[in-house]
Amino acid sequence: MEETTQIDPDFLKGFNDGYLIAQYEPELAEKLSKIEAVSPRIVGMQQGREQFIKEQLKDKLPNWLKDNPIPDRTNTLSKDQNKQIDKE
Repeated sequence: MEETTQIDPDFLKGFNDGYLIAQYEPELAEKLSKIEAVSPRIVGMQQGREQFIKEQLKDKLPNWLKDNPIPDRTNTLSKDQNKQIDKE
């Protein structure tokens, strides 16, 4: 059975508006993001702006980081660890 989640229409409109405002009027979007509100439309605008910013940052990453932005560092040793290995 599929579980469907109903999204508040005010939130969705705010999200779309926030995304577009961030794209075309970044100064206004920044001011709107600082509003402390409980309105679903304002919260949607703030999250729409955040989504736009995330997408812009991802577009600026080099290709080798776009697929996995957080590299796996379990196999890499720090310089101090390498020095200790050399001493042994």
